[in-house]
Amino acid sequence: MTAIWNIKAKREYEAWQREKESIMRSTPADRETETQKQKRIKKLLGDFVKFSCYYFGHLMDSDFAYFHKRDTKKIIDNKDIFAMLEYPREHAKSIIYDLMLPLFLKANGELSGMMLSSANNAKASGLLGDIQAELMFNKRYINDFGDQYSLGNWQDGHFVTADGIGFWAFGRGQSPRGTRKSEKRPNYGVFDDIDDAVLVRNESRVDEVLDWLLGDFYGAMPNTGSRLIGLGNRIHKASVVAKIVGDVEPDDPKRKDLYHSKVFALENPKTHKKDLSEKGAPAWKERYTREQIVLKMNRQGWRIGLREFFHEHIVVGKIFREEHLPWIKVQSLSAYDKLVSYNDPSYRNSKTSDFKSIVLIGKIGRYFDIIDVFCRQCSTAEMVRGHYSIADKVPDKLACRHYMEANFIQDMMLDEYFRLGTERGKTLHIRGDKRTKPNKEARIENLTPFTEQGIIRFNIDLKHSPDMQELRNQFLGFPDAEHDDGPDSVEGGIYKLNRFKGKGTGGSTRTGKSARESSRSAW
Repeated sequence: MTAIWNIKAKREYEAWQREKESIMRSTPADRETETQKQKRIKKLLGDFVKFSCYYFGHLMDSDFAYFHKRDTKKIIDNKDIFAMLEYPREHAKSIIYDLMLPLFLKANGELSGMMLSSANNAKASGLLGDIQAELMFNKRYINDFGDQYSLGNWQDGHFVTADGIGFWAFGRGQSPRGTRKSEKRPNYGVFDDIDDAVLVRNESRVDEVLDWLLGDFYGAMPNTGSRLIGLGNRIHKASVVAKIVGDVEPDDPKRKDLYHSKVFALENPKTHKKDLSEKGAPAWKERYTREQIVLKMNRQGWRIGLREFFHEHIVVGKIFREEHLPWIKVQSLSAYDKLVSYNDPSYRNSKTSDFKSIVLIGKIGRYFDIIDVFCRQCSTAEMVRGHYSIADKVPDKLACRHYMEANFIQDMMLDEYFRLGTERGKTLHIRGDKRTKPNKEARIENLTPFTEQGIIRFNIDLKHSPDMQELRNQFLGFPDAEHDDGPDSVEGGIYKLNRFKGKGTGGSTRTGKSARESSRSAW
């Protein structure tokens, strides 16, 4: 080091000093007898959560989530495991699996070495530096397991502890072949955020990285008794993470012998499936509220939020572009020439057609305004409630026809409409759309003349509504997005509006008849 430091080096040293002092202040050793100490250590070594809270409490600001406990237990209980953990952003994947878990395994005598990889060497070395700092300065860990620092073997990106355990950092594509300390090969490997925005644009490069991970990186670990852990969120449908899991396309089989954990920031607490509705609860409820997650998504933009928190990548602008989907302050409903609601229930048992989408569209002059929308993965009962809720927005004095794809109108659905209508005192008059439809993709693509002229407009009052955001993202992602039921319902509504000869006033479409009678008489 020269006598005069450059500014960058000085700042890095000062940051390192602050980290050192923070760790040392936060981890004072307990005053206890040797017997008490050994009893405490034995108890901590048998419980990962208590171990982490004791030694690394300074890194925690909340309790562990259920998925942290579930996934760490799975990895601890299986000495030979390949796991891919898809967690949302800021859900502690790095701090747990890059630091807490390997040091727990080390304390239990189960770590022969660790390799860590990320998108580049600087990022990998930075992640490894966190565990290096704990080993050097964590007074509690040192008090219980001895000095870890080894003079002459303590570099950035590679170091060896006093008991001969090696730690290595590798950027994506760097050769880890022959990695070992004496006879010890690293039996714990983790790749953390291996994807980036540049890589995923080139699928051949993605395949090269996949080969490197499974060949060079995994190949440097022992053939038996190795734990390989992948961490990340799915930023692209053909990312390394997606190809590790195997389900690049929705119906593709997952990789055999892979432990896969996929966590959504907001979920159904019972099924743990994604739930963006108001009933959706934070997966990490110990740390976040639903309002905090939604606020962050609104600030990021819903498209980015879906990628970061729900592993959904929206390819923007291939056919429908953002600037062609204008927002509009909608008129009073009485100002519209015609009103239609259209329900695409997508009642097929398929991962690619599992959204139920209902739109209320008003035609005014040459424009089609999407006034309200329900676009969710949900039960039939919730869909029916959504349709009634949309219909309630239309005063009884205005004419509004309510359509559903005829192929999906079944007794079970009609029974649900009738049951809810009976409770409410009036039922929806559901009409079947019986036309012989062309291919769905072709139908949706036929909307482009409307969108390119800005004729299809969206209610700006619903700009931050999850349903409206889902509808627009399906438009923007078409035809590569996983779901397209929202645009399909818009196409159906516009088709009916263009053939609807009625006027905007002249009687209610809601009656006291049963939904089954009303629907069938309307076909």
